[in-house]
Amino acid sequence: MKQTLFTKQLAEYFNVYLPLNKKCSKNTISSYADGFVALFQFFKEIKDIPHYRINYSDITTKTMDEYLLWLQSEKNYSAASQKQRISALSSFLKYASGREIASLGAYNAVSQAQTPKIPKTVFPYFSAEEIRILLGIPTTKGKSGSRDVTLLALLYDSGARAQEICDIMVGDLTFAKTSTVRIHGKGNKAREIPISSDVVKLIKRYLAERGKTLKDNRDEHLFPSQRSDRITTACIRNLVRKYVTLAKSNNPNHFKEEDYSPHSFRHSKAVHMLEAGIPLIYIRNFLGHESIQTTEIYLRIHQGSVSRILKERKTETSIPDILEHPHSENQDIPDFIQNAR
Repeated sequence: MKQTLFTKQLAEYFNVYLPLNKKCSKNTISSYADGFVALFQFFKEIKDIPHYRINYSDITTKTMDEYLLWLQSEKNYSAASQKQRISALSSFLKYASGREIASLGAYNAVSQAQTPKIPKTVFPYFSAEEIRILLGIPTTKGKSGSRDVTLLALLYDSGARAQEICDIMVGDLTFAKTSTVRIHGKGNKAREIPISSDVVKLIKRYLAERGKTLKDNRDEHLFPSQRSDRITTACIRNLVRKYVTLAKSNNPNHFKEEDYSPHSFRHSKAVHMLEAGIPLIYIRNFLGHESIQTTEIYLRIHQGSVSRILKERKTETSIPDILEHPHSENQDIPDFIQNAR
């Protein structure tokens, strides 16, 4: 299949420039790649242009306006998600503009794209009761249900980012008096996070159902996908969106925010730890923040009520298995993007 100049340079960007020249971490490259999935979907669905036919001349100011409107109205992406996708495209085009004059028009068009402002003082998070409701939705019967409830429970319990959940290996788990999971964070920095006995039980059952053990399957990802060796952040987003939608429909007095995401679980954990009286410096280390100033945002959230103990979370329910098409965002994208994710 003949490549356009855009596709050829994009492949070089992901295969050579980011990992070898710029020496970006795996998580950073994955984040950049994730930013292009929606772009390819937009061109395919709205412009009837498959990814292998996209060229620099297709990226105009008018197209970028349409793209942002599509992200907002059709995909329901938050301001932060829209900005991330434009930023990923802009970073590539800046690289390309220094190597190919044909990309300059596209770079200028993207540079003029007006993304919505990101609210700085408010972010969506779940109350302790909402977490209990969410973790009570997935059925624990069947491999998909067991996977879903285990992933969501660990997402909250560890306060990990979605990409960090994707990267967890079976060997990162330690079951002991104080069980832990090793999280591989930004900048290739690892941290050991304690996990609750309830979550340990879920993980053990989940592994047993798949015939996996900590000893024999250490080098396998804890949460593999159906098509690759690990789940993607897009799949986790879909999973969270699905269960939040179910929770909203069944609990009209809860889940008042419009735009929950996997990161809402991380925010929730931080807020609940703060409410429980846990020192901010410990929360910073738990979340893997570089600076205490980053963690201080939680001081401005939910100052009113302070509970002294985190509520136990129950997981038994009879909601049927869901997530029929967890990998829909992976379709019609080039292999080098798929591999980077």
